[in-house]
Amino acid sequence: MTNQSQTGRVFVPQILNPDAGRDVETVLSRFLDYADGNPVAESLTEVSIFRSATHLFLNVQAREPLEILAGTPQDGYAALEGDHLEIFFGESGENSWYRHFAVSAGGGRFSEFAELSDWEAVTAMADDRWSAEIRIPLSLLPFAGESVGFNIARQRSAAKQLLVWVHTGSAFHNIDRLGRLYFLPPEPECILHGPWVCQPECSSVEIGWETAGAGAAVVEYRRKGEGEFRSAYADPVSGTVRRDRTLHRARLENLTPGCEYEYQLKMLFPELGKESPVTGNFSFRTNAGNKRDFSLLITSDLHCRTGELLRILRTPEAETADFGILLGDMVTASPGRRNYYDGFLDAMLREWRKPFVITTGNHEFRGCGAGAWFDLFAGRDGSGYFTFSHAGVFFIVLDVAGDYNPALPELEKAYRDRQREWLRTVAASGEFLHADFRVLLSHEALISPELGSHAVFEVIDGILTGPGVIDLMIGGHEHCYCRSTPGRKTLFCNSPKLQRYSAWDLPFPVVLNDYCAHLELSRRGDILTVRAFDSTGEHIDSFPVTRIGTK
Repeated sequence: MTNQSQTGRVFVPQILNPDAGRDVETVLSRFLDYADGNPVAESLTEVSIFRSATHLFLNVQAREPLEILAGTPQDGYAALEGDHLEIFFGESGENSWYRHFAVSAGGGRFSEFAELSDWEAVTAMADDRWSAEIRIPLSLLPFAGESVGFNIARQRSAAKQLLVWVHTGSAFHNIDRLGRLYFLPPEPECILHGPWVCQPECSSVEIGWETAGAGAAVVEYRRKGEGEFRSAYADPVSGTVRRDRTLHRARLENLTPGCEYEYQLKMLFPELGKESPVTGNFSFRTNAGNKRDFSLLITSDLHCRTGELLRILRTPEAETADFGILLGDMVTASPGRRNYYDGFLDAMLREWRKPFVITTGNHEFRGCGAGAWFDLFAGRDGSGYFTFSHAGVFFIVLDVAGDYNPALPELEKAYRDRQREWLRTVAASGEFLHADFRVLLSHEALISPELGSHAVFEVIDGILTGPGVIDLMIGGHEHCYCRSTPGRKTLFCNSPKLQRYSAWDLPFPVVLNDYCAHLELSRRGDILTVRAFDSTGEHIDSFPVTRIGTK
């Protein structure tokens, strides 16, 4: 249903998918003459307004029976010439603030207190109208509560007429006279965070998302090109599904390796008689089951620095990667799952929709919400250690880096004992024994005996430390780039502190990712190659890893 607003007050709905139908948008069509505040007889302007969990959308149709003076496509003050729109947000009072955005018919943009790179506007012109689609992150509007001051104005240059939604007197910037946008609470099925595809395997993935309200949920999925959808219910328990959760996790199994899948999400409301809404147009690719060339993006130790994460996700290495590996300490602490959304997950999903493997770090265990990592990303067995394969490479993920509760040492010991017994089973499996390469992933890695990584050694000693068992170990944690070479006592390192240390005597190389930096792990034929980049994106090192079968 389309809602017609009253002048000076408008209720803005939150919708599930901004790219789908906008049948609940609010439309502003009653405008006033700026000169005297009287209503304009002819309705030539319509502004539809709605929002997602993160953005405000304004779609404007500006009909013009006279000439459209498009002005210049240049940004800056030039956008305020010719036919254009101006949008104002703000609050009056002791902590007053305002934001000013403008878009010209020719596509030029202007903003005060907001970078042009932080918001978007696209314009188009026809014979009798011009239009603008404007997308503004809610994070640019520092309002508190459920409403914000708002006004929109349209300049009709040929008619020498300035139209406003709310008359503010002698100046646009009289923010105490702005109208108001009231944000309606979202429908329970509205997706607030996600979806994300994590812990990818050749034949399975985990899909997670969070909705505004609790309810039963299902993922409908199919191979691209197939007609029928299959269903994977979220949060199954005892032959049914949970209906009391806003965080939903579904495991898709029995998938075909190396294939693209498309999926959609659905909430189920049988007791309300409500039609189950669907949001879709999502996709992912399963890991390859057979040997082929590939590249993976690896990063760690971002500690909530989303700007650095976005820089990494815009590199050529991220663009060509099959998927990503996040090696822990993506957050600074774990007071609850909101910190994961704010710290990296929301930003990553806006920029980069590829699947990702994620491990624990020590900072994921700091705080009263230390279990949030497991709620969001752990597999069905609730463990932080697991394996996966991709294109002939077998990966083992350890969970040995946690800052555990010192008052509960028996729980930590039992967890690591179970992990060691699990590792024995893994090392005897056919998938491990027949892999072309075997790579060990751990937030804390065995770079030197003088560092605090002995717990990792205790877990793998005698299982993975023999010659020809593991080809490569990758970690982070030390906030520097560092690598060891089998047979050499010295470390190749960009940290003067670590350069003084001796390398751990291991039959496989170990590499540490730097703070706010990234690695590329690629396969070309029978060679794995690690390329290292520093926190500015500069390439600083490369080294090859020889295939097990050629030793």
